[in-house]
Amino acid sequence: MVVFNPEKCGFKPRADMFLPERAKFMSIFLDAVAIFCIVLAVATQRWAIMIGFLFFGVLGAAMYLCWRNQKITIIDEETFEYSTFLGKKTVYRFSDIVRLRKNQDSLTLFVGEGKVHIESMAYMSEELMGRINAALADKSWS
Repeated sequence: MVVFNPEKCGFKPRADMFLPERAKFMSIFLDAVAIFCIVLAVATQRWAIMIGFLFFGVLGAAMYLCWRNQKITIIDEETFEYSTFLGKKTVYRFSDIVRLRKNQDSLTLFVGEGKVHIESMAYMSEELMGRINAALADKSWS
């Protein structure tokens, strides 16, 4: 995960946590491979190659949706909005953060009854990281 300071990063971030542009370019590449599979299947009359189209096409679409929709935006001092890769938005309170679990390729933030998924390639603002750490520190003392 990359932690950034919005004043020093040289660009206006889309949110306080978001996926980088390389995720979008990877989705375009996967979709190009899917299109290549269609062309190859038609040219060689081997229709089993269409499995590659389905595989790479679905993977490319999912990667694009993640890049486009999965983000966290701080609303105010006490709340933040999490948007899943399908675009479902949920507002959480920092005080409801229960714990943070490190997975092999991501982080899972447990907030009340919900979960917030943070990819390992995500960019996160210093402010968001600080507020999460402060909420977790408050829980460890109680």
